[in-house]
Amino acid sequence: MPLLASSQTLSTEEYCSVPCRTLKNALLVKAERDMLLNQVEVARDSVHILNVVVSVQNDLISTQDSTITLYKENEEKYLKMLGNKDMIVGLKDKQIKKEKLKTLAGWGVAILNGTLLIIRLLP
Repeated sequence: MPLLASSQTLSTEEYCSVPCRTLKNALLVKAERDMLLNQVEVARDSVHILNVVVSVQNDLISTQDSTITLYKENEEKYLKMLGNKDMIVGLKDKQIKKEKLKTLAGWGVAILNGTLLIIRLLP
């Protein structure tokens, strides 16, 4: 018959006797295992949440990059438009000068004709 303090024999009974220290160690190992399983679960949840956060941040960065690109394109178009505007203003200034010269020449011819007409009518 085996000693009561030893659990090395196969027990067919519902209850078996084991040393208290062994039972205490087994309960400690089980409690530590359960705690570690809970920690692994929390760590997995945390990693999943962090992956979602990183994904959302990547989308945000991508959106901001495309917005910056659009702003740069709009700035280039605006600068081209300003260059074209300056060219158009220069062209209009030249046209205004030409028209002023034509008007001045017309007034000169009109005054000359008036003067010649008066000179002809006087003798």
